[in-house]
Amino acid sequence: MSTTMDYVATDARAYERSMGRWSRLLAEPFLDALALAPDQRVLDAGCGTGALSAALLERDPGAKVTGVDLGQAYVEAARVALPQARFERGDILSLPLPTGSQDAALALLVLAFVPDPLKAVREMARVTRPGGVVATAMWDFAGGFPFLRLFADTAAVVLREGAEWRDKHWADPIGTPGRLGALFEAAGIRNARERDISIRQEFSGFEDWWEPWLRGQGIVGAFATGLEPPARSRLEGALRRAWGVDGPRSFVATARMVTGEV
Repeated sequence: MSTTMDYVATDARAYERSMGRWSRLLAEPFLDALALAPDQRVLDAGCGTGALSAALLERDPGAKVTGVDLGQAYVEAARVALPQARFERGDILSLPLPTGSQDAALALLVLAFVPDPLKAVREMARVTRPGGVVATAMWDFAGGFPFLRLFADTAAVVLREGAEWRDKHWADPIGTPGRLGALFEAAGIRNARERDISIRQEFSGFEDWWEPWLRGQGIVGAFATGLEPPARSRLEGALRRAWGVDGPRSFVATARMVTGEV
């Protein structure tokens, strides 16, 4: 994907511990809803470390998967994990693929992090053959992602810069119902259909939730590691109080999914 919104993509292992674990869970209901035909040429746009590609190839070893991501570390990790697929460093706003070369173009948890989502969707449509499928999903940050809202809302209460950060990044989430469908229609994609897909993520305790952010990946990690030590300690203390008695906890997360045809 194209980095914007202070998104950091430099450490594949740290990403797996923070957000990659969510992508791997969400890939399953996303692919269930798509029900792609076997042996398709499939683009995984903004592929990260290859969560969606791995899930697709496990279901359909004959799929011809191409993953594209702007994070070189993520691309290298995906190549090692999935040698049967093709992974390239590239920008979703200018995909390094010929027009009409794919049967399906997919983007899982990507569009909130690009500077021009409409251009990204148009690029996905460009590389998809006539009659092919374009699909994406993005967290409903406003009402469907309490895992992140716990962090963002607490930061907004205890830190002045936390309120500014939350308002900058989450005030107008693209995963709000209706937004992705309108984006597909504006891109000229036919038969755009929206639905919700949900997963449940388990954490062994507070450290399992908090520590991965300290590796600095993504928007949340970049914010946490960018704080001065006293501010970070104040935030951690408030988050521990919000978490409550330390121990296992789970979060249900809902993403808004849209599919359409070129």
